[in-house]
Amino acid sequence: MASVSTIPEALKSVGYLGRFQIIFFIIFVGSSCLNGSITFQFQALSIMPDVICLSERCQALKDNEGDDTLICKLKPEEWKFDNTHHNWLTEFELYCDNTYLKGMGTTVYFVGFMIGVSLLSSLCDKFGRQKTNISLLLGYLLALIGLHNSTTLSKVYFFRFALGFFHSGISVCVFTAFNEFTLPNIAAFANVSAGAAFTVGGSVSSFLAYHNQYWQDSIQPLIFIQCLTLLIYIVLCPETPFWLLAINRNFDAIKSLNFVAKLNGNPPLPKDFTLPKCNEEKESENPFRIIISNLTLRDAVMKLSFAWFTVSTCYYALQFNAGSLGDDEYSVMVWMGLVDVPVRLSIVFFAFKYGRKCSARWYFAVCAVALGLCLVPSVSEIYVGSMTLKTIFVMIGHGCGGGIFSLLYTYTSEVLPTLARSTGVSMCSTVARIASILSPFVIILNQISGSLIYFISFACILTSMSLMKSIPETLNKQLPNSVAECEVLFHGKQKVESV
Repeated sequence: MASVSTIPEALKSVGYLGRFQIIFFIIFVGSSCLNGSITFQFQALSIMPDVICLSERCQALKDNEGDDTLICKLKPEEWKFDNTHHNWLTEFELYCDNTYLKGMGTTVYFVGFMIGVSLLSSLCDKFGRQKTNISLLLGYLLALIGLHNSTTLSKVYFFRFALGFFHSGISVCVFTAFNEFTLPNIAAFANVSAGAAFTVGGSVSSFLAYHNQYWQDSIQPLIFIQCLTLLIYIVLCPETPFWLLAINRNFDAIKSLNFVAKLNGNPPLPKDFTLPKCNEEKESENPFRIIISNLTLRDAVMKLSFAWFTVSTCYYALQFNAGSLGDDEYSVMVWMGLVDVPVRLSIVFFAFKYGRKCSARWYFAVCAVALGLCLVPSVSEIYVGSMTLKTIFVMIGHGCGGGIFSLLYTYTSEVLPTLARSTGVSMCSTVARIASILSPFVIILNQISGSLIYFISFACILTSMSLMKSIPETLNKQLPNSVAECEVLFHGKQKVESV
């Protein structure tokens, strides 16, 4: 008699933490670090360098006004930039009347990300993880090479849009693939680690921009490593058994599992091994329709989307608000990265021990307290070392936002069925990118009130904590492979027997 088993049980047999998953983890985390460096490159390399005065009038104005507004009132022969901090701002003259172009570089990236995540991620559910990832990775590599060789600002914007477009699909589809090749807790750790690596990459951009005037040459090795890493992924990763089983390609699902067993050095599954047919959705069914037509899934995606919007606001808006805190912007960006990493990693411990929902709500609460304290006027006047207490609170709020951001990828994917998993995550991510697009324009809010961004973030956090009450806990639960299994997860209804 043939032995019938589930995919999680089969993964335990072929190895859910062997050589295959370790290589996948290194690629996932390593490429995220490089993505972080590339994503924040424009911001880090568009910070105003020191101004060297060449006239007495310049020096007098500098003592009173500072560098940001100084050069707009002087003649070109009265000043020059410190050549040791040559960057995009000096390369493309992003100051005075062109100051708005600094934020535009990041905005076009997130516009591309939002458009891409809404269009591309559903392909991952429709055509499979493997084919979609290969197509997106090749597009990403071409955009990356194009950005590196851009010589005009218009080309920089175009290729940053293309990077955001392809990166959006990759960020969802690669994570979904990893999630379906291992157990949920391991996938959660990998995703949070990738988020921490993304932040480290952004900090590296700040460090390189500050210390290396030849910044364009400094990223060449990073681009080469990124290309090599992604090409290894294309060769290594087969189609996931979850997706194959969801469209009733059971033989191919077993073949995929045996590939993992071979790479992990484990024996293949028994010849009489079979997987149950457990889905009622058709392969041809639109992934969006699966979510929209089901009240449970639609309600969950809407509530989780607002949580994504909130953490995106806390993370990116606070990142781009670093220049208004009164401390050195380079140092603040680097310290944000240093704080962000342990906060992201710590959320893994709580997510494993107390659950996804509980951990997310706890970190939301800490973030709310930190940003609420930023509304107290006196915190900007109290110094702890070389930084104000307000800057420290902002770093804590930024770190908590980053930690929740990473956890939400895992949490969202664990409440959705296989044929709509990437699509559901992409719908939430699309809403998050609206906040990302608006984040560079936080400077406009500061002109109205410097406290407005903290008040908005605080209100959004309280709303998100309330909405997440109805989302079920997924700790130690198997990934739902069908809508019927999602109903069991949410409501405890009797599972529909598969045929």
